[in-house]
Amino acid sequence: MKRALAVSAAAAALAGLLTAAGPAAAESAAETAAGTAADLAPGTEACASGPRALPSLPPAGGSFTTEGVHDLGPRGLAVGASGSLPVYWTGERLHRVPMPEGYDEGVVRAVNRQGLMAGWVSRRSDRATALFTYRPGATSVRLLAEGGAPGAYDVDVNDAGIVAAVDADGTAKQWRGGQVARTLPLPPDAGPGTSVKRITGINTRGDVIGAAEQSYDGPDGFTWSSFPVLWPADGGPARALPVARAEWLVHNLAEGIDDAGRVTGYVSVTDRFDPDHKPWVWAPPYEDHGSSPGVLAGRQEGTFEAISPTTGVSVGAAMTHAEDTPVPPYQAQLWPGHGPLLALPSLTADRDARARAVFDDDRVGGVAVDASWVAHPVIWTCASRQAYVP
Repeated sequence: MKRALAVSAAAAALAGLLTAAGPAAAESAAETAAGTAADLAPGTEACASGPRALPSLPPAGGSFTTEGVHDLGPRGLAVGASGSLPVYWTGERLHRVPMPEGYDEGVVRAVNRQGLMAGWVSRRSDRATALFTYRPGATSVRLLAEGGAPGAYDVDVNDAGIVAAVDADGTAKQWRGGQVARTLPLPPDAGPGTSVKRITGINTRGDVIGAAEQSYDGPDGFTWSSFPVLWPADGGPARALPVARAEWLVHNLAEGIDDAGRVTGYVSVTDRFDPDHKPWVWAPPYEDHGSSPGVLAGRQEGTFEAISPTTGVSVGAAMTHAEDTPVPPYQAQLWPGHGPLLALPSLTADRDARARAVFDDDRVGGVAVDASWVAHPVIWTCASRQAYVP
């Protein structure tokens, strides 16, 4: 009984925060608390046999690239984009993130266990972009950095409230309480022409992972390479993670880091005549170039786009680029950290699905296309039970 009361109280408290903004603001407090408590209480969601489509802003069917769930938080919280606008969901309820004046598109890219969100907004008029943080119930977002290229921001936030991203001036930084707390320098052995392009993850202890590129036309010829960079939480020097291929058109991309320091992402070859994507894992102490668990059965390529904080589960998408034959749809995939990659069911068998987020409670979030070719934000509950070998 005490446990049930505690869960209800926590859900109701969070409901009071989460429903203070967006379309749900007009609901009565009692109705909102009751509904959200049912949505958010752990263990109340039945395991499903396929993905659950979440509500979308009208008109339905945004871009498959940005639409959908981008991260997952506690008690049924999910964040992402709908209709090219930043939104979040509490269970089955959709909420808008208040847009700063002049901005008209964006996405919530990350959320921590306390509900602090981070993302970016942009405006179509001049393509200006800004990083932001947002707490459920606030009447406005907090802008952290303005002036970057549209869509260039990958941003993450950990449970200590530390936000990590590349600032508009091209420098990797951390923010805390809206203020710059730390600048993230390049590795000491970085060669000329090296810059950080993205920050893609920060774990609970504060390790940051990102992606750097070197582009340098020197006396010995042109040099180009792409590699992950790790900034340790203890403030020690940044280090470039070893890669198997450091050559033109090969992108070594880290997309997430868990609390044990395991990094997941993918190696992408963007040669138009011979494209390739392979899921990839780098494990502490990062003494080798990492490895790939392979690809989903029946597919030629794949990616990892997120890793759960503590359970070691990675998710992403599998695909095949074939010439002179019909290209099969993207297939959402899950890897438990061992064994073969597993497929996650789609909304419709012959339509695209992509997993972007995974949480320790066995939820996976992403986007999936229905039989009418409409993209929907989706959640796979009890995802490991839904996953299967094709």
